[in-house]
Amino acid sequence: MAPGAGCKLRRGPLSLSLRGPALLWTPDDAARADFRVIFNRDGVAQHVAPALGPLAVPASSGPPTPASPPRDASPDAGAASAEPARASWPACAVASRFVFCMDHGGTIRRTPLWGGEGPPIGAGRRGTGISAIPLPGGHTLLAFLSDRKTSEGAVTQAFAVLDDKPAVPLSAEGSGATFVALSPWKGGALAMYIDARAALTPVHARTVGVTPEGKLELGPDAVLFVGDAGESRMGGALAIGGDGPAFVLLPASKDMSAFGMAAIRIDQAPRDDMPAVWSLYPNGLSPAPIAATQGASPIHVARVRPTAREPGSPHALELGQLDAEGRFQPRCLAVEGKSFKHVAIEADRDGSLWIAYTTGAGTFIEQRAVGP
Repeated sequence: MAPGAGCKLRRGPLSLSLRGPALLWTPDDAARADFRVIFNRDGVAQHVAPALGPLAVPASSGPPTPASPPRDASPDAGAASAEPARASWPACAVASRFVFCMDHGGTIRRTPLWGGEGPPIGAGRRGTGISAIPLPGGHTLLAFLSDRKTSEGAVTQAFAVLDDKPAVPLSAEGSGATFVALSPWKGGALAMYIDARAALTPVHARTVGVTPEGKLELGPDAVLFVGDAGESRMGGALAIGGDGPAFVLLPASKDMSAFGMAAIRIDQAPRDDMPAVWSLYPNGLSPAPIAATQGASPIHVARVRPTAREPGSPHALELGQLDAEGRFQPRCLAVEGKSFKHVAIEADRDGSLWIAYTTGAGTFIEQRAVGP
């Protein structure tokens, strides 16, 4: 598939003023027509309103159009006219009227979205991802990773925070966690965490709700899937449509000779030992950034994969859709590059996709129409 085929570029790509993981966010969630970017500046949210023009005419400092030859389409190929400032890891998260950001020391604060102070509500493992969502009744739910001392030594576990209450363990007793994600689901929340180990990689999921007394209510912990050996950098995504099932997306090894994206389906509630639908990559990749839309149908996926089986081949940011069974339907290779460090995707109300991606050269944003 040629870069750009199946998802026409509407606006961008635009090189942003900061380089690092970007959160795509819209000030009007009902309209979902104008997306902004929030960067993490050492625990403080920095809002950026991209000045996207009406036509896809990239500046000389940004990546060429996807119609360029693949070698020239790399966003790493050109040096920007000014070195972008570095944003902090991980990306911030927005839930309701609050924004959550982790500073360089691992402290997470919940601050008003439009500015102001907020107390620390979590002590996470430095640089690891966080996730936050709104819950009914005006509540917010935060999930993060933190190191805890146990009888077996230091273990990284997943924790959850309702509003500004004390953190409670999200991962099951005896389980570690190397990645965690949340999504609104069935009037509450769905939590997923990965426990990447040297020998195997369990993927867990459980429902989360709020009791009438205002306390967290955790559903049974289910080991959805057990993959091959993983790395601590292994991530994933929760993909949720407007209705119907949820899917856990996991870029992982299928066996000794195959690597790809496993889509694990969740219907009414998480259950142990669910089958996976695989979409194979030409070769393995670590880390393999991936993101998916939540709350709208069809489900759209942005994933990074090698373009060919040969070692050292370029990487591509691929866009596609999930069908009702979890099969990945590719739409286009949006852009190629030497490497991608982070990717985010959102769908607006008119059916177009907003994607943000970070490479060695910077962070870029663009808007695409999904079509033939």
